[in-house]
Amino acid sequence: MMWLKLGVLCLLLSISSYCDGYSTLFPADLGLADEDEPLMPRERDDFDDCYARYNRYARTEAESLDPFEPYPEPRENGHVAAIGLTRKPGNTIDWLCMGTLIWEHIVLTTAHCTVLEGNAEPDVVRLGGGHYFPDSSITPADSEHVIERKVSAIVRHPEFNRSTGQNDIALIKLDQVIRASPSVAPACVWLYNDIPFSRMESVGRSKLQAERSRSPEKTEIINEMYFQRNKKKCANLGAGICMERNRTNGNECSTAARGDMLQRRLVHNFATSPFLVGLLAQHSSEGSCATLRSYTPVNQYRDWLIEAMEQLETAATRSSFHPVACALRYVHVRPRIEGLLYERIGDIPRFGIGVESDDERYINYVVQLVWPPGTPNPRNDCVATHIDQRTLLTLAECVLPVSPTAVRTKHRYRSQSYEIADTVVHPEYVPGAPQNNIAVIKLRSRVEIVPACPWLYPVLPDRVDYTGIGRTNLNNFIADTQDQDGESHPAFVQPAVTTLPWSVCGHFLANLAARTQSMPEFSEDEHLCFGDEHWQVPDGCSLLKGAPVQRYVVRAGGFMKYLFGLSQEGKFCGLGLPSVAVGLAPHAAWLRSVILNDGDSRKQIGATGGPPKGSSPLIFINPDLKRSDECTDGRGSLGICVPHEECLSTREQLRSDGRVTLCTSGSIICCAWGDIARGQTSPSPVNPVQAELDGCEDRYQAVREERYRGLQESEEDYGNLASVAEIGWTMSGGKISFPCSGFLITLRTIVTTARCVESFGRKPTVARIGSIGAGDRTNYLLPPIRRVTVHDDYDESSGLHNIALITLSEAITATAFVHPSCLWKNQTHLPARTQLLLLRDFEPRITTHFVHPMYYSECRERLEDAELLDGQICMLRDAPESKFIVSTPCFSTGSIIMWENTTANPEIIDAMYLVGLHSHGDCRKNDDVQLAIRVSDYYDWIVSNIK
Repeated sequence: MMWLKLGVLCLLLSISSYCDGYSTLFPADLGLADEDEPLMPRERDDFDDCYARYNRYARTEAESLDPFEPYPEPRENGHVAAIGLTRKPGNTIDWLCMGTLIWEHIVLTTAHCTVLEGNAEPDVVRLGGGHYFPDSSITPADSEHVIERKVSAIVRHPEFNRSTGQNDIALIKLDQVIRASPSVAPACVWLYNDIPFSRMESVGRSKLQAERSRSPEKTEIINEMYFQRNKKKCANLGAGICMERNRTNGNECSTAARGDMLQRRLVHNFATSPFLVGLLAQHSSEGSCATLRSYTPVNQYRDWLIEAMEQLETAATRSSFHPVACALRYVHVRPRIEGLLYERIGDIPRFGIGVESDDERYINYVVQLVWPPGTPNPRNDCVATHIDQRTLLTLAECVLPVSPTAVRTKHRYRSQSYEIADTVVHPEYVPGAPQNNIAVIKLRSRVEIVPACPWLYPVLPDRVDYTGIGRTNLNNFIADTQDQDGESHPAFVQPAVTTLPWSVCGHFLANLAARTQSMPEFSEDEHLCFGDEHWQVPDGCSLLKGAPVQRYVVRAGGFMKYLFGLSQEGKFCGLGLPSVAVGLAPHAAWLRSVILNDGDSRKQIGATGGPPKGSSPLIFINPDLKRSDECTDGRGSLGICVPHEECLSTREQLRSDGRVTLCTSGSIICCAWGDIARGQTSPSPVNPVQAELDGCEDRYQAVREERYRGLQESEEDYGNLASVAEIGWTMSGGKISFPCSGFLITLRTIVTTARCVESFGRKPTVARIGSIGAGDRTNYLLPPIRRVTVHDDYDESSGLHNIALITLSEAITATAFVHPSCLWKNQTHLPARTQLLLLRDFEPRITTHFVHPMYYSECRERLEDAELLDGQICMLRDAPESKFIVSTPCFSTGSIIMWENTTANPEIIDAMYLVGLHSHGDCRKNDDVQLAIRVSDYYDWIVSNIK
């Protein structure tokens, strides 16, 4: 039975419950994709254990968007207007200027363009030329979207001076309203005092070269990139916005003319809207291209613009020009940014309510901090991020000088608070300084969320999801349909930004220091730099202190979200201006000491009492034992003396308060058979039964390979469960009932539960092996049962030692259809992801469910009043973060829990291992604990009772 592999594309993007994941960047491969599947120890012994501990949440499917159909029309220049004057006789039109459509029937341009020779005024405007300037040379064959309108009124700035060029701005009113469409739509106008953009587009026009066009007289729209420079370079060009041309596209440039515009495209809803920033005033030429240009900023005419719009009897108000209002008004006709869409997986919300829903359902691991009422200056701009279900990280500055007392999930209607037990600030943090700006928050109780795993390695992905706070209606993907719901709420959002070289952030921080008259001492040894060339519409994403910088990372066939840093400095989540985050990896040692050991040097806030006292094991040195001798370890399990590095339980034994047996010297330890690391050479097993069990993988490799070859010919015949046995009782009338299952581990031995073999108060009579999933030609077996061995200390009421062996009348012959599988004997670790086979009375007879082991301490915490008995292990059902769980079927007692040891070829069904047998557990919720028999704890009992 094969796992669903990474890269499987969902056919139904937003319908299938398996495709219910929220939108994030595609999982990154950072070198861990081919690592071995994780193993879980009995108790936590490693700080970097998140992928094993929370493996139940791992996603295994990455759905991607289907390619978009190309737009039937160009959408980038729908606001560019050609302003013309009709000449008589002949009614020819001279297209003398460029303007910008800013309302459905209003064009903004320079006042010079409205006063022509002989005081003539323009009388016609054209739009919709696409890539071409929409003058008379554009025919219906070139663009079917051209719209021509007559001029009905002109309003110039009252203080316009034609000779000096001062106040060179005017509005032109068209005789008819133009309905916004993909080919013709108004631009937005940037009216804020601050113009933060360092790079902008100069929109001009130039004649097409003959070799590029069959009609060389056509005029092409040219968008050139200009960088803002020191105003001193434009000393001779007036007091406007001084722009210097980017020479990287020096092969083409536009002819500078009055009315040419300076704009910046801003991102929202995975699309861009053009924002008019300035109008061309003067330029300085070098050769045929203008190197320096000065633009008149339109923001200084904000009040006049609003008055002029009223004078022209439009419905526009001051709020109509707010960037958010304008962006949303025309979002359905704006060009999408396909690169931002194709790099993502999951269902991108089409409506603002979907963004809020994703926030509340999937980003609930990011929480707000709560202070007691009356706390002065609480840091409401801070958040904390779960790295496990009761531990969070935030910035040290967020919890000083007064520590928060609780954390709260951000939910409009069902917000929940959780009390803080302890807050630990990095001991070397100095208030006001950026170094060591990190703190750990520990909760009093566990929270059922999917945490972000801490990333402790130096390698970083090229792109990350940067968490901030933003408007819901700016972060959904509108496509070509307007979102009629104008309501918007603040939500956690995660735009994608690029991991930048530290020098980029160094430049940003230097500019920040110049404004604040101080130099923050950020360092690339501790901090990370992120940003993106796209600027966003204001309120799209604002930085939150302590918010996660994350990305999903591929590990061993699945992927989980990993936390690379905590947001520390910036403004717009890295969009336009870079942002700085404190990295987790540089603080891994301190985090490990606080979270794992809970007793090292630290700065505490609100802690009560000292660190817990540790306990030491009782070490017993047996001078009579040497390497390879048989021995009994401190837990009473049979084993041999091996070097300590070859024993998987060494660390656990030394951390416990039990007995540790050393053989002659401290480097040789008595290690239980099941704890010896795989691949290590060990002496011959104690008896033939142990030899058969321990040699399982090699012994039956040939029949598994034969089975694989058969699968290529007929999956129906060779797709059965070759080691699964149904346990049967002969009933009245000769009918046989098979109420429970077992697992074939030798040619004549089946492992099952004691409760199974006592189902009818008498011994079962027959086993049916290999019949589940069998085809017409599958040769399954129906051997009689000779003997049943129930554990001597089995307690029916509590389920203690709920295990039994079934011995067949004679040994079977191993075939590709029926053969033994292996017994998991490692007593310290279990696979972090196992399969439970649920036997049913109807087809399909068996269903597969993934279950995951837990740490014993967490298990006991979840069980509360119930008791975890010897030989039991707690399991939790699979709960992939992307999957909506509809129902939770009840597992039957004795259900097989197994693990597949896959090879380098994932298509070969390799050795199966019996890991456990389900005992009991509730099935009301997916998070209900399932108790299972840990088979490795009974390895010695199984060996000694196989006859």
